Amino acid sequence: MPQAQRLPRVAVLEHFDDSVRPRLRDLAPGLELIFCASDTIADRRAALEDADYAVVRAVKMEESLLDAAPRLKLIHQWGTGTDGIPVAAARTRGITVARCPGVNAPSVADLTIGLMLACLRRIPVADARIRAGHWAEPDLYDTGRDLAGTRVGLIGYGAIGRAVAARLAGFDCDVLHHRASGADGSRPLDEVIASVDVLSLHLPAAPETRHLINAARIAQMQRGTVLINTARGELVDEDALAAALHTGQIGAAGLDAFAQEPLPADSPLRRAPNTVFSAHSGGRTRDNFARVARHWATNIRLHAAGGEIAAGDLVA
Repeated sequence: MPQAQRLPRVAVLEHFDDSVRPRLRDLAPGLELIFCASDTIADRRAALEDADYAVVRAVKMEESLLDAAPRLKLIHQWGTGTDGIPVAAARTRGITVARCPGVNAPSVADLTIGLMLACLRRIPVADARIRAGHWAEPDLYDTGRDLAGTRVGLIGYGAIGRAVAARLAGFDCDVLHHRASGADGSRPLDEVIASVDVLSLHLPAAPETRHLINAARIAQMQRGTVLINTARGELVDEDALAAALHTGQIGAAGLDAFAQEPLPADSPLRRAPNTVFSAHSGGRTRDNFARVARHWATNIRLHAAGGEIAAGDLVA
C-alpha cells in the first residue's frame, strides 16, 4: 500500500492559544501547522526543527533561529513589513522570503480613519469624563474638530495609503500625498508636512525613514496638526513628539505603532496630552485574520507544489 504523502510542515512563530489553533488549521488546509508552546526563543527553535516553512507575524525572527531550521525553504510574513525577518541571512541560505502586500490594507485603513476621528472629536476624552461622572467638555466648541473638509497628508502611498485616501473621499477631504518614487501625483515631502491639518504615516521601517518625523519637521507643521501613525514606531522621534504635544504644536496624536512595544512605562508619550493609543492592532480583526491566513497558506501550498509565487509577494 503506498505511503501517505507528507504534508508541508509550517512553523507558526507566534504563540496562539488552543482556542485559536483549530480556526487557523481550518484556514490552512493541506498544511501541517506546528505551533510554538510559547513565545520564547527555545520554543520557536523547537517548532522550526522539522519545519519546511515558517510564518512570522508580530514577533521578531532572530537570525540565530535559521540554524535550527535545516529543512526551511520559505519564510512568509503574516502581513507586509519584513523588518522582523533576517532577509539577507535567509537569502544567503537559499531560503525564499514572501509577504502579503496589500492584504491587510482595508483593516489598517479603517483604524487610521478611526484614529483621525478619535483625535479630532476627542472621543476618548469624552468617554473618560462620562465614566468619571462628568459630562461634555466645556470647551468642545474650541477643541473639537471635523474630519470633513480638512486637508490630510499621507506620507507613503502604497496599498494602505491608497485605501486611506479612498475612505477620506467620503469625508470630502483635500488629500495630498508623498511617495519616494514621485509617482501618482506625489507632492514634495516638506510641502505636505507644512500644509495639512492631519498628517498620516504609511511607510516601512528603514534607515532612511527612521525619525522622519523629528523636531525640525514638527516645527514645519501648522500649529495644532494631528499626527497619525499606523505604520512603524521608528518613523517618529517620540521625545520630540511628546514635547510638541505639551506645547500644542502637535494638536493630537493617534498612534498604533511605537519604537518599543509594548510601550514602556517610562515613555514620555504616556504623560503627553491629547493622545489616542492602539496596541499595533491595525491588522488585528477577525476578518483580516482569515484574509491574511488564507493568503500565506495559498502561497505555501503553491510553493510546495513547485509553482511560482506572484512576484509582488516575493521579497527581493
